[in-house]
Amino acid sequence: MFDIVNFAKNGELFDGHYYLIRPLSVDGATADVWLALDTNTVKDVGRLSAIKHLRDWEYERIGLVVAIKIYRPQNALDIEGEQRFRDEYMIVYNCHHTNLIHPTHFSIFKDIPYLVLPYCKRGSSEQLIGNYKDNDTLWSYIEDVASGLDYLHHFTPPIIHQDIKPANILLDDTLHYSITDFGISAQRGGVQESYYDEENSGTLAYMAPERFEEDNEPIPQSDIWAFGATLYEIITGTVPYGEYGGKSQPDGKVRIKFPKDSVSVNIQKLICACLNKNPHKRPTARQLIEAAQKKRFLSEKSFIPAVSIAAAMLLVIACLSFVFNSPDATTEEYGDDSEINDDPIVKTILKNIDKQILRMDEYLNNHKYDAYDTKESNKIDGCLGEEMYIAILQQIDTLYDSHLNNVSEKLVNEMNQRRDSAVAMSERWKDSLENQANQFQQVGPIGMPKAEEARNRAEKLTRQLNRIKNKI
Repeated sequence: MFDIVNFAKNGELFDGHYYLIRPLSVDGATADVWLALDTNTVKDVGRLSAIKHLRDWEYERIGLVVAIKIYRPQNALDIEGEQRFRDEYMIVYNCHHTNLIHPTHFSIFKDIPYLVLPYCKRGSSEQLIGNYKDNDTLWSYIEDVASGLDYLHHFTPPIIHQDIKPANILLDDTLHYSITDFGISAQRGGVQESYYDEENSGTLAYMAPERFEEDNEPIPQSDIWAFGATLYEIITGTVPYGEYGGKSQPDGKVRIKFPKDSVSVNIQKLICACLNKNPHKRPTARQLIEAAQKKRFLSEKSFIPAVSIAAAMLLVIACLSFVFNSPDATTEEYGDDSEINDDPIVKTILKNIDKQILRMDEYLNNHKYDAYDTKESNKIDGCLGEEMYIAILQQIDTLYDSHLNNVSEKLVNEMNQRRDSAVAMSERWKDSLENQANQFQQVGPIGMPKAEEARNRAEKLTRQLNRIKNKI
């Protein structure tokens, strides 16, 4: 079996041009991270014979110093695994955000995959544990990390990090905190697609309760819980529920203790909300950004509907922004299912959804969806109708996430009725697109581009349909 430590001691070049200087981290579940010099960037090749035992800054003066994440030998890939690894890297390569450490290269050496990343010499947020300066420092940290998570969670397909912890949040050269290790080790959009040791994906102490359930699928809310555990550790010096994380989190009300005068009440409320045992009661990354910018974690729910016009048609998209209920005691975990009073805002939203469902029905009736005139092979019938359906499904999806556990059974039934109506009409439009794709294909080569376009649009709608069907 390949021994990376002895390989480095012998001074051999990893994959022919990386000189391994020293390990940066060997605590990961599936990989080690090494500091390395890319010898291809060394101008004075004569210095390569004397590169041992230099200090870090000396290596930086003679060439490019990088961090290399080298997966352990037991995670060696077969041919199919190599292709999946490459496909995943192509997705990660297109992730560009200020608060993400972007991999610059990947390859496979001796059947072992590795990633090359920028080296952040300022270290990780582990140095903040017990040493943060003030509330402003924490608010900046929250905004930076939440911004990176918000980008990943809204990527197409969504990327769920699954291992948020202080060691995976680095301070870059611009003095912003950025998330690392979000690439090949992450999982995407509700489908298990990790390429190594799925059972050990993540660190137990930062795993949300749902991560320990059978047949669990990756969801953004698990990253939010892990971030809450990270913030708690930075403030108190310990993780909230011990080395087994959410597996040890008790049910019901739980008092989370903070050192006296250690941090503002708003930050305490935010952390308690992130650590809610119910995933659907946790704030989103977007809400954490808004809280950090205002330096206040609001306790009242608010919804702001917005209307926009797109694709030469009236497209109603309700953009909901909400903030979760806060507990009376600042150190009390969210999730008290006390007496339920139906929020009038929910009823208003349902009325708005009713209007949009009528628009969906009208749209279906005004656009043919069972036949297509193959002579007009330069267009797809109905413009971008699925965008309207997706927007309505997303609105219902958000409504479930934010209010499902806070309304009466009667109102839940009303929500279900709207969902079923929207799903049924969306299914009809999906069938229409697939039918059009088949008819375009029959036209011959001239129709193939439009056939592919119709199928892509149908697949986009299918993804949202699958998401909404998984609700309750």
